[in-house]
Amino acid sequence: MIEQAQALALASSGQFTELITLCHTLIAAPDAPINQLLDVGVLLYNSGFLSAAENCFERAKAQDPADLRAEVNLANLARDRGQHTKSRHMYAGLLLRLPNHPAIRRNLLIGLEYDPQVSAAERLAKAKDWGKWAIAGNERPRPPCPDLKNRQLRVGYISADFCQHTVGILVHKVLAAHQKTQPFAYSAGPIHDEITDVIRQTCQFRNIAKLSDLELARLIQEDQIDVLVDLSGHTAGSRLKVFALRPAPVQISWLGYFASTGLPYIDAVYLDSDHAPLGTDALFTEKIIHLAKGRFCYSPMPFAPANVAPPPCFENGYISFGSFNNTAKYNAEVFDCWAKILLAVPHSHLILKWRNYNDEALQAATRQAFADLGVNPDRIHLRGPSFHSDLLKQYADIDIALDPFPFSGGLTSCEALWMGVPLITLAQDRVVSRQGLAIANTIGHPEWVALNSDQYIQIAITLANNPEQLGQLRQSLRQQMRPLTDVAGFTQALEQQLILSYQQASNMDKTVLHVGAGYRQSGATLPPALQSWQELRLDIDPATKPDIIGSMLDMSGVPTASVDAIYSAHNIEHVYAHEVPLVLAEFLRVLKNDGFLLITCPDLQSVCALVANDQLGEAAYQSPAGPISPLDILYGYRPALAAGQIYMAHKTGFTEKTLVAALQANGFSSIASKRRKAGFDLWAIACKTPIDESTLRELANKTLP
Repeated sequence: MIEQAQALALASSGQFTELITLCHTLIAAPDAPINQLLDVGVLLYNSGFLSAAENCFERAKAQDPADLRAEVNLANLARDRGQHTKSRHMYAGLLLRLPNHPAIRRNLLIGLEYDPQVSAAERLAKAKDWGKWAIAGNERPRPPCPDLKNRQLRVGYISADFCQHTVGILVHKVLAAHQKTQPFAYSAGPIHDEITDVIRQTCQFRNIAKLSDLELARLIQEDQIDVLVDLSGHTAGSRLKVFALRPAPVQISWLGYFASTGLPYIDAVYLDSDHAPLGTDALFTEKIIHLAKGRFCYSPMPFAPANVAPPPCFENGYISFGSFNNTAKYNAEVFDCWAKILLAVPHSHLILKWRNYNDEALQAATRQAFADLGVNPDRIHLRGPSFHSDLLKQYADIDIALDPFPFSGGLTSCEALWMGVPLITLAQDRVVSRQGLAIANTIGHPEWVALNSDQYIQIAITLANNPEQLGQLRQSLRQQMRPLTDVAGFTQALEQQLILSYQQASNMDKTVLHVGAGYRQSGATLPPALQSWQELRLDIDPATKPDIIGSMLDMSGVPTASVDAIYSAHNIEHVYAHEVPLVLAEFLRVLKNDGFLLITCPDLQSVCALVANDQLGEAAYQSPAGPISPLDILYGYRPALAAGQIYMAHKTGFTEKTLVAALQANGFSSIASKRRKAGFDLWAIACKTPIDESTLRELANKTLP
């Protein structure tokens, strides 16, 4: 145990020569215990010595073929070598043998995101399989949403990466900037560092590493979390299975994952229009919500060099391309594309940096891959791991950063740009392939985004042929990145969306009776304030296929005190004046005691002004059905009446004064009204029971246009 602790310390301090020597000592015995082989193998694997780690895992597998821990590590190792097909097949076999193993299911899903050969349909199907497995037939209702009156929304963030990891780096200042909500951080990871300390100081911090799923769910409930946000998805250390227990009323996926979780209890995934263009919803079980300020913001590390070095091509006399991404993101298509760039830009070099390039076999395989594509291996420079501060300094050796695909860079891309290095990226259909596109658009460089490999190559060549531009970018990129580094603005938009998501979920248990709804696809739509409510559609015309066939005069199909609100848009003018009290009595009957009526109808005062101006037959405004004249507003839409829809005839009318008077005379209490002259319509919100003036004003602001 002491020697293993020493090995871990050596790895953490970057003393790799000493680490290898000690690890060889620990496993030197031919009969080294299987657990020791696995522990040393994982340490070597995490340090980038893939071949040495593979040897440990193979020895452990030979000792006990039934112990599948070694096979899991070998599958991960294949993924990190870019052997995605091999890794996928290994995990498929593992899943057959251990169908209820959380890590196997999780690793299979994350591997599919790296694999360029897997279709969108297959990735979604596997995610849905995980969701069914996680719920395991134990359906759980949404917990109630407590009122937010006189309190802040309580938001819980769960991650294993509240440390110097992509998630921790991107989120720590955002958590500190929360003002409208109360953040809780549930830390599932083993690493605690400076980033962890910042998060611990700025929000309610919970160390959950040793808690079971049930214990964690109880803690979340005890903390009375309103919105629970997953920052891991199916990545390492994920606690996503807790979300299947539904411990919070609203559950969101954000930032740490880039595909559907497959869990029906995740209400939404927070993305943006660049990551999730039209049609992306077909790839998700969750509702996609576009954050107003983008999917994430970037906070440079305090130890980043204060000054940006000039482009190295000025001194070298040749262009240096580079990528500091995980080797798991590399594949044959990426290398083929990069080789064509190197061949098209004379004397150019390529620098690849990741911890796995500690492995001599992977170095040899990478150089051979480029040699097979016609590139002299001497032009390929492979670097192993370094401390984060040293890594940032090494961007001084790169002129142009190349983004891999389909798994593009996130934090890595931001850091390259912060160090003055422009980024060439290729956007595909996967959300994870569009990170570079989103970043480039945010900082004003859409010209660096390719939609196919030919464009990607040409963009790189064009930029490489303009060293003067590279020099200008070196000095200006940090300023151009200001929209991406606006922590206060981003956090404000994030908090607004969190509150809105909670409010919408609060309304999902509420029912609005939509009177005269018309056809579902082409009829009247609910106003924005009611669109998250359960809609109960009532119409007199059976052809519209309403939920309830009926008229305002007879809503016997609607139980007494059964709806939270009624929306009546241009209906009440279709009954005679003496029938108005009967309609309003029916409205009152079906409303719950705390319910309200939102009603709109023609404004005869505005219409009559047109009539007095002798414009009775002229178009007052254009509707989807065609031009509407004062004559249509007064007596009913003539084309509909001519088609035999006699129930469309107008039989009464109102001014703002008479509409309010009718509502008051027939039992409605607190009323707010509005006259829209430009729309020739009246709007009123009328409550069944009295409410105070401030509550009425708030309700009117939410519902009236």
